[in-house]
Amino acid sequence: MNSLSHHEKINKGFSDWQLPFYFSKPVLRHFTHFIDGMSSIGFTGKLTQIHAYSHHPKHRTTLSHFLQKSPWNESYLQQQCQRYVRRQIDPKQPLFWLFDDTLAKKKKPSSQAQHPIQGCGFHFSHTEGKVVWGHQVLQVMMKSGEQAFPYDFRHFQKEKDESKIQLSVDFIQDLPQATQPTYVLCDSWYTSKALIEAAFGQGMHVIGALKTNRIIYPAGIRTQVKQFATHISAQETDIVTVGQETYRVYRYEGALNDLDCGVVVLCWPANEPMETKHLRCFLSTDTELSTQQILDYYSEHWAIETYFKQVKGYLGFQGVQVRHERAIYRYWLLIQFAYLLIGALQLQPFSVAIHQMRRAQFSGIIEFVYNEAQEGTSLDQIKKELFVA
Repeated sequence: MNSLSHHEKINKGFSDWQLPFYFSKPVLRHFTHFIDGMSSIGFTGKLTQIHAYSHHPKHRTTLSHFLQKSPWNESYLQQQCQRYVRRQIDPKQPLFWLFDDTLAKKKKPSSQAQHPIQGCGFHFSHTEGKVVWGHQVLQVMMKSGEQAFPYDFRHFQKEKDESKIQLSVDFIQDLPQATQPTYVLCDSWYTSKALIEAAFGQGMHVIGALKTNRIIYPAGIRTQVKQFATHISAQETDIVTVGQETYRVYRYEGALNDLDCGVVVLCWPANEPMETKHLRCFLSTDTELSTQQILDYYSEHWAIETYFKQVKGYLGFQGVQVRHERAIYRYWLLIQFAYLLIGALQLQPFSVAIHQMRRAQFSGIIEFVYNEAQEGTSLDQIKKELFVA
């Protein structure tokens, strides 16, 4: 089959990333079909869709074989992805490393199932407010300037891994050194002594959400944040606007459990009573930041939630239907690769680039059909060449 024009653009992207130095032509052809299939309208994660949407010339079982048994080295692909991300760092801007986890919910298999999906377990879903069955993935993203990029991920399994905190510490120790101010952004699950010490060891600060039962020492008195908050009046707060929301905020600077000195920012929505149920707290280990800066910087963490929504909605993260652990990891790696490459090809953030990619797909197919028709190729032959006959 003659190459479709959007396939040629994908292949040029591979050359720009120097992938032909690491991977054989058959492997690169598989990469092309995965990128093409994942970026298609209506894709939900099934290999049969990748086979159909990308006009794959071989039997669909070659895709599962490629993920499970093919000897290509996934660490090379991860390294090239990370090199691309590091090139996007603006040394004149603060650098943010975003930490969070997400769930790929699956149907609990019957006890009689002979081939259940590997690596699944019971995990608490904050979205659903209950324990669900599925895969849990810990993700790290880099944000510099206006754009955020996925940098690394781990499949968290309770029976194999010590804890999500330890995985986060491992992540931090592997992050590249930077010359500009660098911050680890995380939710309250990760804001811990171990993570803070790991960040300090790499020359980074931590800005994280904080549980309201954390211990602080105002005037040397040991108390929980939520207890301390009951003694704060509206007159003692400042009004701060973050994005479209306005808050009453109080700044505590001093000792916490496991931290000699930090800043705790207590926030209440400006249009709500200053009650415990409305209270949100944030910790910054960088005491030189203003309260406004702390809240503005923490708001950058939202980019990782956007990423989870995009890879589930567009690239099939939630609906992946391969069963073997190695194949699942490789599939997730190809999702991360697709996310980065699509943005790089279109020179746009992913939210814009994915729609441009889809238009290029339609254009490439129309162009192919037109050129074949001009050369007198029959309709049946065109269908055969597109593998839709």
